[in-house]
Formats: sequence, C-alpha cells, structure tokens
Amino acid sequence: MLWHRYNALLTAVPGMIDERMRSVTGVSRFQFTLLETIREHPDESVQLAAVARATDSSLSRLSHAIDRLVALGLVERRSSDEDKRASWAALTPEGRRVVDDGHEAFERLMHEVLISRIPEDLHERAIEVLTSLLPPDVAAACDALESTPPTGAPSR
Repeated sequence: MLWHRYNALLTAVPGMIDERMRSVTGVSRFQFTLLETIREHPDESVQLAAVARATDSSLSRLSHAIDRLVALGLVERRSSDEDKRASWAALTPEGRRVVDDGHEAFERLMHEVLISRIPEDLHERAIEVLTSLLPPDVAAACDALESTPPTGAPSR
C-alpha cells in the first residue's frame, strides 16, 4: 500500500508540475531549477560540474538539459581559460527574465500541488518523513538551502 502511494506520487506530481511550469515559463521544473541555480551565483555563471552537484543530477542529464536551454536562448555555454575540460553555463538576459518572472508562478504551483494539500499541522512531520527517505548528503543540502537565502535571486 505504501509503495503504491509512493510510486503514484513520484509518477503523477512531477508530471503535473512540469506541465504547468512549461505553460507558465516555457521550461520544465528541472530546467527552471537549473536556471535558478545559475541565477543564484553572483556572476550568473557556474561550472556545470557544480550545477550537477547542486541539482543532484548526472553530467549527461545536465548536459542535455543545458543544450535545450542554450537552444531556447536562456543559457550560453562558456569554456574556462584555466581548465579546458571544464564547461560553464551562464544566463542570458532572457534566462534571467524567465527565472525572475517564474519565481512567483513556481511558488504558487508548489503551494497548489504540494504544500496546500498537506494540513498545516502536519507540515513539520511531513518534512521529517521526507527527510528520512533522503540520502544524508541530499538531506544536508536541503537543510543548507533552507538556512541560506539565495544570492542574486529574489527571496522565496
């Protein structure tokens, strides 16, 4: 029973979020997260390996997503003078606009699809349960995100 609910959650909710994010911002939730990650760096440019770590993504999945964002004109790839093997992603002005304009829509969507569906008195318990399912390093990354306001992006 628990497994069926968990599997249904993993299947249904991401699809709902992606569909709605695309209709509002033109990008999926994962792509929006990538744009946000880049936007949070002071110079809006970041090495792809760092983005992969921050988004808990493989370099191949990340590379494909970055290629799509480049094709949409939201990101540009840059090479590093110090390390020719390293690839960097930098926001374009249009990418910055998508992130800035998309924050409010993303917040509304998270509340509609997830947060408002959990009774407020169960929020802390839900956080505990979800945290217990995460690998320790991912849980620590979540804690760090929640305790540190992002730089270069509107606060959430």
